[in-house]
Amino acid sequence: MRTAVALLAVVAAVCEAIPPHVLFIVGDDVGYNDFGFFNDQKVITPTIDSLLEEGIFLSDYYTFKICSPSRAAMLTGRYPWGAGFYDMSADSDHCTTNSTALPELLKPLGYKTHALGKWDVGFMLKECSPTYRGYDTFFGYYLACEADYWYHAQPCSWSNTNCSRTGMGIGNCPTDLSNSSGSDIRPSAPGLNGTYNTRLIANEAARLVSVHDTTTPFYMYLAFMAVHDGCGEASGSPFFNLGKQAPKATVDLYNTTVLDTYKVAGAMYTELDSGIEVVINALKSKSMWDSTVLIFVSDNGGPLDHCTNEPLRGGKHTFFEGGVRVMSFISGPLIPPDRRGTRWNGMAASADWYATITEGIAGGTVPSNTGYR
Repeated sequence: MRTAVALLAVVAAVCEAIPPHVLFIVGDDVGYNDFGFFNDQKVITPTIDSLLEEGIFLSDYYTFKICSPSRAAMLTGRYPWGAGFYDMSADSDHCTTNSTALPELLKPLGYKTHALGKWDVGFMLKECSPTYRGYDTFFGYYLACEADYWYHAQPCSWSNTNCSRTGMGIGNCPTDLSNSSGSDIRPSAPGLNGTYNTRLIANEAARLVSVHDTTTPFYMYLAFMAVHDGCGEASGSPFFNLGKQAPKATVDLYNTTVLDTYKVAGAMYTELDSGIEVVINALKSKSMWDSTVLIFVSDNGGPLDHCTNEPLRGGKHTFFEGGVRVMSFISGPLIPPDRRGTRWNGMAASADWYATITEGIAGGTVPSNTGYR
């Protein structure tokens, strides 16, 4: 029996006349033991902690060891070998047009669909880009990460002339941030540089919620950059190799944490938590929260330079449990009361969300010519 069938039982109670809204949150490089709920509040994540208290922790949820193949699995319902790639060596070619994307199945069911944050599943052809794969809008970046958390452009160095220091993008380096609707693919306003990435993405997500027509169901794929490093290369002014970044006021909350690395990493988690709170508050203000299923996953295990995956061995880039068994939970008011605050230890995988959302939440059907491979 496919794992998705078991997950369907968890959310079966959510079906209504208008399908539920879905907020699908992807954290980047999240450690298995890095939320306050699990580590005796060493990390300040009150919103996530509350979601776990009111939701279902998927303790045996598996994905791929790096981000792009796992994101392709979520988009297509196929394991990485079915999606067609296993690595990060050619981000631009990581296209998944060999299958029907999840939002393409949701559109006929009446859903308004939005993607924000990290894409990382192809961009060299417009057919690979989010708004040609079923999303009404896309506000985000195409590669694995941005240069840093305040400068929203392609990571590059001064020795690389084929990069996007100006935000315009050429060649194999796409324009970041993108702000696209339908066939209109364009860069975002350059004035957004200087706004912390997590806040920028969360605020745009909240804005999209605020203008949503509540007579229609809402699907948002919210893929934060946090807690991935910024990827600017240390190869000349003004670039420097300091990938872990957070506002100083948030870092100061960790003044009793011994190592600077974990002070900043903790602050990045707190900013992620605050960003999620911003979007939930927008859903509440719009009277949408009571009809929303929230899904949280990490794309891969936490990297061991600034994350902890205890009690699992290893981390990102490895096939040890710490690299592929990752943080995941579902939450929201539609979770049956007797399941709240529980742990589900059945095996689940990133490809399972495709059928779980389409059939178990939205009430649709996955065609036989797509999905699992």
